[in-house]
Amino acid sequence: MKPETDARTDTRKKILDLAEVLMLSRGFNAFSYQHISGELGVRNAAIHYHFPKKTDLGVALIERYRRRFARYVEAQAELPPPAQLDRYFSLADTYYNKQQICPSGILSAELHTLPPEMRQSTASFVEEMRAWAVDIVRRGQAAGAMHYLGTPEGMGTIVFAAMQGSLQLARLDGTALDEVKQQIRLLLGMVQA
Repeated sequence: MKPETDARTDTRKKILDLAEVLMLSRGFNAFSYQHISGELGVRNAAIHYHFPKKTDLGVALIERYRRRFARYVEAQAELPPPAQLDRYFSLADTYYNKQQICPSGILSAELHTLPPEMRQSTASFVEEMRAWAVDIVRRGQAAGAMHYLGTPEGMGTIVFAAMQGSLQLARLDGTALDEVKQQIRLLLGMVQA
């Protein structure tokens, strides 16, 4: 028999998991506790027990994304910059294959309608994703694997923004992700035109 705390933790995880699916398919503002309680077969009070306000749920989701992303980046640390760039690209591929918007994209799109606590967490999350792109192109240039004009900060921002935008465009044009990835490789001097 599981201890009572395991049941609470399991319910909390199920709430977060379902809220994540709802957010990545609809957006944070387009679902309510009613959507979660109906799907999980629990009362709204059970959700409020774990997340008194929807803002609490939103911050918990963002912080979970941040932890996952940090682990993902750490797992790629020993790879050379071109391989890390491929892993960076694979994040967008994963969301595209699930027909979802990536968390940083949906949160950025809804930023001005989110509570202040969520805006702050979103800004930190987006900056961490951008910073990894900057780090990849900085190290790629230092290693001689990437050749581009401008600064690593500028090029990393272009990589981040291009992947965010191409994921949105791919919802209408399935070739957009591959086209943008190829163009980024060209901009980085990684392939011949």
